[in-house]
Amino acid sequence: MSAAKGHAAGASEPHAAAAARDALVRGNAVDAVLTGVLVSAAQSPSVFLGPLQLLVGGAGAGLRAVDGRVLQPGRGIPRPRGFLAGELVPSAAFVAVPGLPAAVATCVASLGATAQQRVVGPAVEHARTLSVERAQVLEAFASRGAAALVDQAVSGELLAVAGRAAHGLLTLEDLGSVRPAIASSDDRSVESETVWRVPWRSASAVDGTTTHVVAAVDARGMAAVACYEVRGGGLDIPALGLRAPAFAAPVMRGERRVGPGTPRVAMAPIALRASRGVADFAVGLAASEDAEGALAGFLEDFAAAGAIASAIRATTSGRLVAVVRTDEMATALFSA
Repeated sequence: MSAAKGHAAGASEPHAAAAARDALVRGNAVDAVLTGVLVSAAQSPSVFLGPLQLLVGGAGAGLRAVDGRVLQPGRGIPRPRGFLAGELVPSAAFVAVPGLPAAVATCVASLGATAQQRVVGPAVEHARTLSVERAQVLEAFASRGAAALVDQAVSGELLAVAGRAAHGLLTLEDLGSVRPAIASSDDRSVESETVWRVPWRSASAVDGTTTHVVAAVDARGMAAVACYEVRGGGLDIPALGLRAPAFAAPVMRGERRVGPGTPRVAMAPIALRASRGVADFAVGLAASEDAEGALAGFLEDFAAAGAIASAIRATTSGRLVAVVRTDEMATALFSA
């Protein structure tokens, strides 16, 4: 547990938590959460090309959910013949269209309080100690935003390993067409106590052991919580210092093709509570196979007991991260 006057941040990964806390000094809760996520992208090669989902509430923002899930690739090309059942499917066929870069850029522009270069800066510095190539990608992203992915230096490498020549589906049109959806709750709901979760949650069973979270509350009355993926498998892209995680559905002969641009299922075990225009509580559950179910259990325990500490103690799955504001004090809490 850590407490501070007016603001607090926490994360399921220590480097993301430290970066988010530092960012709160100069920015708002959204800036802090995005900085933490990007430092994780500097640390782990699979994060930048994966999904990002985020909840924001309070401080005039209402309640918003940002959908940065990865998308099925294949825009602008005809349907391939497809792979036969039992045929070895190459890794390139599983590479999806990354959602995180566009989601970060959208959130910085519409909900953040500082410039994108300042939000991305700590990640660039962190990456320089681990991978020169990854640091260069993040530098380009800091300057150009999501448009950096269509620059030849980045898109050329992505398409070389995951485009049609490599038996993948990724296209330049895919990379340039990502527009994260933002869902808004009726602002009047913020006047009464409301627990807000992403509205596109899927009933499909998804393993949440690779899901991580960052949460923050600031002194302005805003709270934010995000989840992203840290995956060990996928297709390495050495020239970029990145790894493309396997999210896409390969085209199989005789089966219906998943439409290009379709969001791919990703766990979203995050929630936020707001009342009277102030977001006072944000929570996420990381590294749990049944993260959605475990978070639902936590929220039920919290609603019944009215005491967050006891609800956290009752959480036995994964790593729960919560940030809470009470009067002038903000606190970050973690399950054991």
